[in-house]
Amino acid sequence: MKSNLLSLACLLLVVTTGASRAVGQQPTQPPPDQPIPSESVPTTTGGWSSPEETVARMSSKLNLTDDQKAKITPIIADRQTQMRALMADTSGRRLRKARKAKSIMSESDKKIEAILTGDQKKIYVQMKEQTKEQLQERRQQDAGGNMQ
Repeated sequence: MKSNLLSLACLLLVVTTGASRAVGQQPTQPPPDQPIPSESVPTTTGGWSSPEETVARMSSKLNLTDDQKAKITPIIADRQTQMRALMADTSGRRLRKARKAKSIMSESDKKIEAILTGDQKKIYVQMKEQTKEQLQERRQQDAGGNMQ
């Protein structure tokens, strides 16, 4: 049960943030001479896409209008800020954090879906399903590799 909730929370995060770790790419590390960006400012460092990059990817699949992009970008930014804060919190229990992550993702998905047209919503659901399948495949590969 805990594993399913955590997996779902991770899946939802991957779907909309485009985190490179979840799709098999290695995250980029900042050069040692550069300061680490603030947690409240989403950046591409560490596998996180910026809200603009995430919306651009969504737009390429959903054909978002400029108005939709402008409305979705702050939703993504807020979600990333909340998820970063949740992930940085080491005091919480794993199951509680998974539930909170699911809640954050669900709330932002509702806001995003309210902006989308009917056809766009269908594609958005397909995008989430495809990412879920990719995550499950990766988890199976990781589990299989750990058993050898």
